[in-house]
Parts: sequence; structure tokens; C-alpha cells
Amino acid sequence: MDKSTDTNFPKLEKPTGKKQTATVVVGALAVAWLAIELVVKPLFKKFNSSKDKSDSDDATAPPAPGA
Repeated sequence: MDKSTDTNFPKLEKPTGKKQTATVVVGALAVAWLAIELVVKPLFKKFNSSKDKSDSDDATAPPAPGA
């Protein structure tokens, strides 16, 4: 290749250090917390409400004969 056609891009350096690592960890924890709040909790509430409905059906049923 001809030197005149080569493009020299500046070298991208990755930031290193405790501050950057802490920022990444805090960001990951925030994303995980949001995922739990927005996705998992409603699923648990839905599951528990359906479970409570089945329990309440048993409580209102007449007692079995001989009990």
C-alpha cells in the first residue's frame, strides 16, 4: 500500500483506574435494580395474586362431609 493512502487513526486508550471501575459497577447495579423493579416485581405480584385467589376459593368452599 501507498503511504499516502493510509489513514492513521488516533489510538484510543481505554480509561483505567478505580474511579472508572467504580462507575461501571454502580451503573451495572443501577441497571440490575431497574430490571428487578420493572420486570420481576410485577411478575411476583401477579403470581402471588393468582395464588391468593386459589387460596380464597378453598376458604369459601363448604366443608367436606365428615370433616
